[in-house]
Amino acid sequence: MIVEGPVAERSQRAIDIMRSMIDEARKVSRVHLTVPASVSCPSMACRDKLAIMRDLSTSGAFFYAELDAREGSTISLQFVLAAFGKNIRMECDGVIVRVERFPRGAATGIAVEFDQCNMLPADVS
Repeated sequence: MIVEGPVAERSQRAIDIMRSMIDEARKVSRVHLTVPASVSCPSMACRDKLAIMRDLSTSGAFFYAELDAREGSTISLQFVLAAFGKNIRMECDGVIVRVERFPRGAATGIAVEFDQCNMLPADVS
């Protein structure tokens, strides 16, 4: 299967950035990581949907989820990071700023810009 059009162009740009072939044009650098996350989006009636993070920065994140996401929708993202020898649970709220749709059956790529993030010990519910 060959993916063409805007999705293929964005994906190729991401690959080129990761290979350091072109400079990244972001305001804040992102860290590439793969961790599971949970997504809730009240405007789309979804709660605790499984997501896989691709990268993270202090201002936002990109993740994959089986979700019919729409730009401008509010979203909550929860995930656990290992930091300073402890697990830290992150709870972040933000707005979807980009959606990358792939062929049927593939997860949707979603970029979110954070409005706020809270760090909690991982054992706090």
